[in-house]
Amino acid sequence: MTPDDREAERDEELQRLLARWTAPVVPGTLDESVLAAFRRQTGAGAPWWARLFTASVRVPVPVALGVVLLLFVTAAFALRPPPPPPTAGAPGPADTVQTARRTEPPVVTPTNLAGFRSLAEVTATVVTGATETMP
Repeated sequence: MTPDDREAERDEELQRLLARWTAPVVPGTLDESVLAAFRRQTGAGAPWWARLFTASVRVPVPVALGVVLLLFVTAAFALRPPPPPPTAGAPGPADTVQTARRTEPPVVTPTNLAGFRSLAEVTATVVTGATETMP
């Protein structure tokens, strides 16, 4: 027997089975009962504010763990005690910089704008893509 013969036998057997089979009778209330079950399961008939409290959102586990970790780190920083105020006897890092500035004499550069004249006209030339050096 070739594979084509076996396939033909199967088709004949299927045809005989289909000829004997009859579809069950569908009750007239099937559509309404399926629709009612769908509405019960999904809450389609409920108002939007009621669905808001029963809604669910699927989140991947790594994303949820990252958000939880971020919340814990933020809470740890928010709840840590504030640093103690600086005392008068112990210099802090800012005090040492200010003390060093006080001991050095200030650098003063005298300036004089006598004889200063502004330009009558300002011109600008923009050179783009120039690779040569000017003489």
